[in-house]
Amino acid sequence: MVRLPYCVCVIPRRLAFMAGGRGKGMLSLRRVCLAVAFLVGGLLLAVAAVAAELTVVVQGVNTPQGRVAVALFAQAEGFPKDDSLALARMMVPVDPQAKKASAVFPRLAPGRYAVSVFHDHNDTGKLETNLFGIPLKGYGFSQNVNPSMRAARFTEAQFELPEPGKTIVIDLIYR
Repeated sequence: MVRLPYCVCVIPRRLAFMAGGRGKGMLSLRRVCLAVAFLVGGLLLAVAAVAAELTVVVQGVNTPQGRVAVALFAQAEGFPKDDSLALARMMVPVDPQAKKASAVFPRLAPGRYAVSVFHDHNDTGKLETNLFGIPLKGYGFSQNVNPSMRAARFTEAQFELPEPGKTIVIDLIYR
C-alpha cells in the first residue's frame, strides 16, 4: 500500500468522512489521494518538460567598470527602449579578465525572444545617449543586429529558444 504525505490527505479524508460512512469514505479517500498525487506529479513533469534555459554572453566590453544590463523580450512591445515591458531583466557584473559578462534566464517556455544589452560603466541604470539619440555606452542586440542610425527591431533580433535551451553571444557596439 502506498503511503501519501499527511498534507496531501488531510482535506480529502475530512471530505470522505462527510461523504457518508467509513467504508465508502475510505475507498473514496484512496481514490482522491491517488488522483491528487498523479495530478501533482503530472504537473511537475509538464513544467520540467517545457522549461528552457537561455544563457546570454556579452563580449567586447571595453572597460571592467560597471555592469551589463540585459533585457529579455517575448514581444515587440517595448523592444528595445522600454525595458520595463521586458519579460525579464538583470544587471550582471563584468568579468575584467575576459572582458565579458554572462546572464542566465532559467525556466523559460520555448518560443521566440529578443535580447537587448548595454554596458552601464557608471552604474546609472540607463542607456545614455547624445543629442541625436546615439548611445554613449556599448550596446547590442540578439542576432548581433547592427542597424545604422536606428535601434534594432524585434523581428530583426528575434531568435528561437528550443526546449533544451540555448546560449547566444552578443558583441557590444561602441560608436
